[in-house]
Amino acid sequence: MFPMDEKSIGANIRGLREKAQLTVTALATQSQLTKSTLSKIETGQVSSPISTLMRIAAALDVPLADFFVEPTADPLYVLTRKGEGQIIAREGAQFGYFYEALALQMRHKRVEPFLLTISPGDPMGEFRHGGQEFLYMLSGRLQFTVGDQKMILRAGDSIYFDPTQEHTTQVLGKQPAKFLSLFIQDMPDPTSTTTRRGRRVK
Repeated sequence: MFPMDEKSIGANIRGLREKAQLTVTALATQSQLTKSTLSKIETGQVSSPISTLMRIAAALDVPLADFFVEPTADPLYVLTRKGEGQIIAREGAQFGYFYEALALQMRHKRVEPFLLTISPGDPMGEFRHGGQEFLYMLSGRLQFTVGDQKMILRAGDSIYFDPTQEHTTQVLGKQPAKFLSLFIQDMPDPTSTTTRRGRRVK
């Protein structure tokens, strides 16, 4: 499938922010971003890593998928054939990573699955976001660090970790590293309400 256009993603974020009655400054603060960075994201001037988009989604209390698809009812299932996932980040993005989303059409879910490919020579990615995350290596070798723990991941290895800790990824060797990544979002408490400042109250 064709890559998701950064301007479309930014327009969705801007629309959700306005619906939540949040200013750019307020959302930037809650997302741990600068106002300038958020403005560039909303206008499609930058391609952001998933970790950044997850922080914005958490601040807005919306599923990550809302940034990439038009509002529709969830289907009964999402079947993604090999190589037919939605490309939402590609070569030329901040870290050069290639994200293939595998189930964006199912919007109201806690888990967002992606197939990631990192090529030799791509800069080391440094991430931190909410929720939880699971990686399963498919091919290649990846140097992975979470907190102060460094490890080498190979095909067949997996790791479930706390992504609120800074974590980094870097390819080792001459072959691309390909892995399945599951982003598990923190979902809002359905018994709570959200104020205009984004704070949940009972």
